Amino acid sequence: MIMVHDAFRREFGLLAELARGVADGDRGRAELVAGHIELMSSVLHHHHHAEDTSIWPRLLERCPEEIAPSVHLMEEQHERIAATITELEAAVAAWRGTGDAAVGTALAEALDRMVPAVLEHLDAEERQVLPLIEKHITAAEWDQMTAEVVGSTPQDKAPVVLGMMMYEGHPQAVQEAVDKLPPDARDFIKEMAPKAYAAYAEQVYGTPNPPHGDVLNG
Repeated sequence: MIMVHDAFRREFGLLAELARGVADGDRGRAELVAGHIELMSSVLHHHHHAEDTSIWPRLLERCPEEIAPSVHLMEEQHERIAATITELEAAVAAWRGTGDAAVGTALAEALDRMVPAVLEHLDAEERQVLPLIEKHITAAEWDQMTAEVVGSTPQDKAPVVLGMMMYEGHPQAVQEAVDKLPPDARDFIKEMAPKAYAAYAEQVYGTPNPPHGDVLNG
């Protein structure tokens, strides 16, 4: 979870700057940035949906007194973030075909409102829920949730998303994630995914090595 959360911290922390950096009327750049915003919003949505359906019910069943207040907080934060994503979708749709600066500014302002909510949620989840996940959720159940999120990712974007998660990941965490892949795909994915993300980051950020989330978010 930490590896995934660090990727969210980095990518969401850079979104508003990306939107503000698009020159007025630059449709090509607006399309690229809009696609990245949609990708990140989609990955976050599916991550939250998997938690809502696969993790919270099990925790409420297995440790109700410990988890109930935190689950209610997680669900409330998920709903708040989902509402902001809906707002973003409308702004992205209005902007992507024109690159209009005024619409881009409105989009960046929506991102400014969303990012603190995302960061607050990630921090709360790691502090309040992760210890209970480690205690009460089996590795097989966690892997099932992860598989659901990966399965919801467009096939052509899966290597990019995997590389995105691996970018700041601790080597042990990266290796554990790779070990869960089919044996005949492990070496290929371990080599290809970082390259796919580096090429993608070069397009989006102008560098294959965007700043890490801890630098962006203090």
